[in-house]
Amino acid sequence: MTLLRDTWAPLRDPRFRLLWTGQSLSHVGDAVTSVALALAIVTATGSATDLGVVLAAQSVATVALMLPGGVWADRLPRQRVMLVADLVRGLTHAVMGVELIVGGVEVVHLAALAAVSGAASAFFLPATAGLVPATVAPEHLPRANALMAIAQRGSVLLGPGIATAVTLTVGAGWALVLDAVTFLASAALLGRLRLTPIAPAPHERFTRQLADGWAELRRHRWYWTNLVGHSLWNLGRCALVTIGPVVAVVSLGGELAWGTIVQGGTVGALCGALLALRARPRRPLVAANLALALGALPLTLLAAGAPALAVAAAYGLMTGGLAFMSPLWETAVQEHIPAEAISRVSAYDWMLSIGLTPLGMALAGPLAGAVGTAPALYGAAAVIALPCLGVLLLPDIRRLGQSSAETSLGTAPSSSLV
Repeated sequence: MTLLRDTWAPLRDPRFRLLWTGQSLSHVGDAVTSVALALAIVTATGSATDLGVVLAAQSVATVALMLPGGVWADRLPRQRVMLVADLVRGLTHAVMGVELIVGGVEVVHLAALAAVSGAASAFFLPATAGLVPATVAPEHLPRANALMAIAQRGSVLLGPGIATAVTLTVGAGWALVLDAVTFLASAALLGRLRLTPIAPAPHERFTRQLADGWAELRRHRWYWTNLVGHSLWNLGRCALVTIGPVVAVVSLGGELAWGTIVQGGTVGALCGALLALRARPRRPLVAANLALALGALPLTLLAAGAPALAVAAAYGLMTGGLAFMSPLWETAVQEHIPAEAISRVSAYDWMLSIGLTPLGMALAGPLAGAVGTAPALYGAAAVIALPCLGVLLLPDIRRLGQSSAETSLGTAPSSSLV
């Protein structure tokens, strides 16, 4: 009974509860939008390239503004930065939804609006890294991160089903309007959040603050070596996001097949997040990278022409591995990076992790057209698996322990390995 109470202890803090509830709603809307937008574009144009252009526009804007977003998240109250970003994303998605309802699919317009949404995300994401530790006691941080993963993965369990149902009945535009409502709800909850003020980073020159953030990241070898694997993992995932819907719609049974595959991924993500809530591996980064390597499975099965249900199960393992890895990684970062620099370091983290995503989104479709769908998918599977397994050869990765576990036993947190 005590273990069960400890598992859900972060939710007893009203500050974390507000943050968690708002993020849960926002993630439900995001899941609806990602599926609805993919179905709208692929159904209207039949082109993975068009879908890739819209997704790439969003990614380019996020990557381009991630570093300024990190600096300002360290300068300003992080809660305020997230609130404004949610309002911008809510308005943008509402406009996208209205355009789909009124005028149909215009790839250029959707790409421009997606870029605005991506720009807002560039400020939102670095701010999040520093906000979770401000809402819970230090001993509850690992479980708080796991609960945030449940908010991100588990709360979207209904998303793909809602998106498919709404798209097939009243149209994809209404799905994006629903997403806009969830962003506004998240902003309202953030506005109610009351936190102890944290001294912001000194208002030094912008370039100096960027340099300090980079120096902090480079000081931790376990950190930047993992980011290489994360970057390549996201590059490989682009093939699944852009080529996958086309293969599913054309060869595996239509729109319902892709909705089934994405739904399988959502179920797997929930399972992975729940496992992370209870698991305490002695070598967290080893476990995290082994979990990430599972991402090669759905690409391999999709290339081999496996049925939609098999691909859905493999996609569940992929997303489950990601959901299991995320709290382990976030806890390691929050415990080893100073609070006053964490948003800048997190900005570099996000920028490097997703830096190749715009290229992958834009080129996955043309690459499949040039070399064939199956070779492109097999290649993407290798891009995911090999770096995740290769990084395990580094002693820094194998030796990094879980300082929160040591703290609970009455010992001081271990220092970062360099």
